[in-house]
This record gives sequence, C-alpha cells and structure tokens, in this order.
Amino acid sequence: MDVYAAGTALSYPEIASIFAEVFQHTEPLTRATSPDSVARWDSLRHIALIRELETAFSIRLSMDEMMEIRSVGDIENVLQRRGL
Repeated sequence: MDVYAAGTALSYPEIASIFAEVFQHTEPLTRATSPDSVARWDSLRHIALIRELETAFSIRLSMDEMMEIRSVGDIENVLQRRGL
C-alpha cells in the first residue's frame, strides 16, 4: 500500500495496515485522514481502531487519548508522546 501523500510518508507506516484491516480503507493516508474521509469510520469501528493500535504498538491508551484521536495525525501525535 502506498502510504505517501503530498510527498510525505507517515511516521508510522503500520497505521496504513491497521486502516486496511479495520476500515477496509485502501486509499493513501495523510495526517489529515479522518472520519470525514473514511466511510467506515464510525463509533464502533473507532473502538476497533483503538484495539488494533493498542495491540500493534503494545500500549494501553487512556480514555483521553482515545477521545483525542480524530485523524491519522492525532494517532501519530499520541504515539510520539508515548515515545514510540
């Protein structure tokens, strides 16, 4: 899968695989990718996204972090704060 958009690679290429699995989303991801641009990103699949992120990165997200995630950029910010 091509994770490049506007000449910028995602900091965490694993996110593209997670989006493909959880949302069946095969479009290129950008930091701006959000529920507005991913048709299947609803509240139930948001929980599945959180679970997959926790599994893939061996972390437990706080409720605040779970609520903060509204885009791919938000996911990267949370992971960076975690030192990953």
